[in-house]
Amino acid sequence: MKLLSKLNFCPYLILGVYFIFATGCKKENNPPETTVIDIDGNEYNTIIIGSQTWMAENLKTTKYNDGSAIPLITNDAEWNFMATPAYCWYNNDKTSFGNTYGAMYNWHAVNTGKLCPAGWHVPTDAEWTAL
Repeated sequence: MKLLSKLNFCPYLILGVYFIFATGCKKENNPPETTVIDIDGNEYNTIIIGSQTWMAENLKTTKYNDGSAIPLITNDAEWNFMATPAYCWYNNDKTSFGNTYGAMYNWHAVNTGKLCPAGWHVPTDAEWTAL
């Protein structure tokens, strides 16, 4: 029975690790830092895995690294059909979930190349594979 309960726990562990890194950023090829601060002043811990430095927390910035605002969308129907950059909070509740889950960004926001703090970037497929 103990083996069965451990096997039932495994998918949740894998899912949890995925969410930790899902909206994280990866450091450019510079010396590792132990923390990084985004344009909003949010501080994130970092972790070194192999030769890569990753943010150990989910991104929660509301601005691009050039200081321009990312539009906040709270309407589900509007979010589903957005053709421009946007972000939202889980359950539209930053107070309860912002620090835990960070913000959720649509592809248009990610694809700007300005989402992560300066010197950082959204990981490439090759970087995910190496991880």
